Parts: sequence; C-alpha cells; structure tokens
Amino acid sequence: MKKDVSYSYSSFFKNYGILLGFLAVILGILLYFTTVSQKSWVNNLRNSVNSVLNEKEVDSWVLGNYYKIKSPVSQNVVCYDARNKKNGEMYKTVMIKIQTFYGPLPAVFVVKDNEVNFMGYATLHGRVYNQIINNKSNKRINYWKAKIPEILEYAK
Repeated sequence: MKKDVSYSYSSFFKNYGILLGFLAVILGILLYFTTVSQKSWVNNLRNSVNSVLNEKEVDSWVLGNYYKIKSPVSQNVVCYDARNKKNGEMYKTVMIKIQTFYGPLPAVFVVKDNEVNFMGYATLHGRVYNQIINNKSNKRINYWKAKIPEILEYAK
C-alpha cells in the first residue's frame, strides 16, 4: 500500500506556516513594545544623569539632545548634550556601566574637548559611595576616561 506523499507534505507545510505565522506575530509584538518603550528609557536615563550632575553641582546643568552610540559598547553607554548654567559652555555627558567592587554601576562622565571628568555613580549613595569615590587610583575609571573620547566618535 502506497502512502499519499502529497498529503503529508501539504499537511507539514500547513503546520509549518502556522508556526512561522505565530512566531512572526510574537516577534512583531516584541518589536512594537521595544520601540514604544525607547522614549521612556531615554528619559529615565536622562533623569539618572541629571541627578548625578545635580548632586555634584546643584542646579548647574541642563541636559539636551540624546545621541545614539553606533558601537559594540552601545548597550552600556548613553550620551547627552549638556550645558553648564554657570559658565554657559557645552559639554557631552556619558553614562556607562563599569565594574566596581560592588558590581556593575552606571558611572557618569562629563566631556569637553576630549577632557573627561568623572562625576559620580548614578545608583550609589551614602557610605559605600564615599568609599568608592575616595579611592583616587581607580584603574577602571582611568581606563574609561581614556576610552570615552574614542566612544564619542561613534555618537550620532
């Protein structure tokens, strides 16, 4: 007895098409929510950078445009224009996740003419913050100070 090969192939491709359609719908939903949440993500990161700058110098900074970083480290870096209210000069602020003794923390840097200054950590306060900040020979911060001008070349 011979099987009907065309029936089994058509059944297979029908089921395969249903599965692919289902996966395409799920992927579309994920992409939609990712794009919708992008604006709030950028605004919340802006608030984190702004809070660090205001802790360092109260009411001295205004953050401006957001720049996308087209680099492999873009998952861990955000960049904004910033204007210092006291002297009116324009800077770039960079928040990057760096490894510390207490785990990865978002560090905020201010850049002007390839001169990079460390401003602080976005989520760290109190006694632990003072312990980390008082370590003046932090090699990780020095590494990122040297690396940030290269990263900013990819900012668009």
